[in-house]
Amino acid sequence: MPHSDSSVLIQLGDLEIHGLHYEEKQFADASKPDSAELRLITFDFVITGSQEYHDVTILLYNPTVDVRVPDRQLQFQAAVHNYFTSVPKFEKDTDTVDVHLELIEVLSNV
Repeated sequence: MPHSDSSVLIQLGDLEIHGLHYEEKQFADASKPDSAELRLITFDFVITGSQEYHDVTILLYNPTVDVRVPDRQLQFQAAVHNYFTSVPKFEKDTDTVDVHLELIEVLSNV
């Protein structure tokens, strides 16, 4: 269950995010006793400017997103499990929003 207080590069589709307070967990789906363990990653990041905020929120409204964490050799499809932000107030392009994001692995039905 790796945890990092330093910045970790996380790729969500084509978007690169520098996550802080990165944490990774694995767990079994209790409703499916013989299923593989799923990954859950949690991290915080900062969005600057209204365009970047728009790009991130559009991405998070997708049912799934491709996730890569190169430093951890992780790559999987995930769905948003939970997220919250500080109140967006973009009066200038330098204004920021704090985001907390939790992504849970989604297994394909192959």
